[in-house]
Amino acid sequence: MTRQICVRCQQSTDEPVVVGMEHGASVTAYACPDCAPSFPKQVDVFAAAAAMRRARETGRAIRTGRA
Repeated sequence: MTRQICVRCQQSTDEPVVVGMEHGASVTAYACPDCAPSFPKQVDVFAAAAAMRRARETGRAIRTGRA
């Protein structure tokens, strides 16, 4: 992977970690390994959609962690 700038500390890093992605605009946010844990874990929207579809087909509820 190429050198990227951390979105939190603005330092250049040779080991960027993807911490955000906008699917419609093809924008990716990177963080350095030290700052990456401070960002929420990204959800794979395609995997989540597939899990919801499987749950609907089998009649099972899915826990989303939301109230």
